[in-house]
Amino acid sequence: MKKISFILVIVLLAFIAYIETPTASINKNQVLFYSPTNEDQEVSSNTDEIFGAPELEYKLEETKEEDGFIVEVYREYEIYKNRQGDIVKTVATDNTEFIHYVKY
Repeated sequence: MKKISFILVIVLLAFIAYIETPTASINKNQVLFYSPTNEDQEVSSNTDEIFGAPELEYKLEETKEEDGFIVEVYREYEIYKNRQGDIVKTVATDNTEFIHYVKY
């Protein structure tokens, strides 16, 4: 009896694992996280073309003194790159962060 229960549990777990995969026949009408690639598609050699989503980076904008504190102001920038990884465009956003240090 224990052997049959164990085998049924293993079969059930294997079936559940199979139907959760994107290639299972039950999921044939759903595209989950992939799409077919076109291997014949030409890759652009334009070095000014933006590739992918921008990277976000904070850069020090100014340092000032207020009420006995040293305040550093950082602004967020969107950094766009091309396929080679070279920076094509940098855009300042409205997001800023302030870090306060006690002045001794």
